Amino acid sequence: MTAVPPIWRDGPVLAFMCAETLIWAAIFYSFPALVLQWQAEFGWSSTAALGAFSLALGLQGLAAPWIGRAIDRGLAPWGFPLGTIGAIGGLIALSQVQSLWAFYVIWAWLGLMMGFTLYDACFSVVTRARGPRARAAITAITLAAGFASTLAYPLTALVSAAADWRAAVWVLAGLVALLVLPLVAYAARRLETEAQARKPTLTEGPAGPGIRASKRSGYWPIAGGFALTSLGVGIVLSNLMPLMAALDVPEAMAILAASTIGPAQVAGRVLLILAGAHVAARAVVLGAFLMLATASVLLGATAALPALALAFAIAQGVGNGVISILRPVVIREAMGEHGYGESAGAVARLSLFAFAIAPGLGAVLADLLGHGAVIALCVAAPLTGALMLRRLAQ
Repeated sequence: MTAVPPIWRDGPVLAFMCAETLIWAAIFYSFPALVLQWQAEFGWSSTAALGAFSLALGLQGLAAPWIGRAIDRGLAPWGFPLGTIGAIGGLIALSQVQSLWAFYVIWAWLGLMMGFTLYDACFSVVTRARGPRARAAITAITLAAGFASTLAYPLTALVSAAADWRAAVWVLAGLVALLVLPLVAYAARRLETEAQARKPTLTEGPAGPGIRASKRSGYWPIAGGFALTSLGVGIVLSNLMPLMAALDVPEAMAILAASTIGPAQVAGRVLLILAGAHVAARAVVLGAFLMLATASVLLGATAALPALALAFAIAQGVGNGVISILRPVVIREAMGEHGYGESAGAVARLSLFAFAIAPGLGAVLADLLGHGAVIALCVAAPLTGALMLRRLAQ
């Protein structure tokens, strides 16, 4: 077995660390960063604009198992460059958009490209190449990409202020073309070469050939548990400012809390690195699910003590940051390495569907039953997810 070099000398992992940060900024965080400018220019309602992002996430979820299956067959060296080129084309088209229907078509296309280029595809090729040793690489990649939003928001704001949002999209497209495309081509090719070298060991684990992902041992507890947690996270993040306003949290405190979630995610990942690879993945994930439920309780308590908004933000960020690292580890441990890409894609499909419906569900629930019901759902969802994942451990 070939020794894995330290992260600072691991070429393909370093390449993915940079590439994932940029591609997340360009085709995921560009939406929340620019949506208010699109609404202002075109006069679209929040529901109409956000529907395009829900469509993108839904199509990403639909495509995920198919893309994972292609990676299982050794096609990552083709899939990543093609997906990146497709993302560049989508961003160029976005810079020329004039109508709502075209906006939806473009984001539908970008949703498919997310499936080819974001975490699920990246972690699939890393796990295919490294197997049980993939955790350190996945941790490093998510640690770097945790700063994608930190890049996207100020960059798009700066360029938009100097020119307009269309120029900001052109800048993102240029970064993807100049940096992401060569980096993912190099990283995917190198990791697939590693995967081919360890091919005889890829059948380890409970999943055998020809078994669909949804029929594999552990699929439903894992997929259902992570999907419920994604639902709660999606509702909180997409409705955060309205929730805090309804709870009478001062605007300055609400902005500070919202800005703290991203760095808290990175802090959670750093803590996981310091804990080392010997920490049991399932136990930590269960703890993270409970932390997300606690975060929603703290959010509800801000009505009585607004300063708890910061405690909420830290718990929300740390819990979500840990989950993004350990989900691929739990999938590999429970469902095996054979057909890992398909398994990971099938698990991601439910989570992406849940995340896609979260903004609308949160808004409708708030209108019908009030913000207390929204917070109650955000507490119940990760708790139920923890119970489902707990069944896997028994």
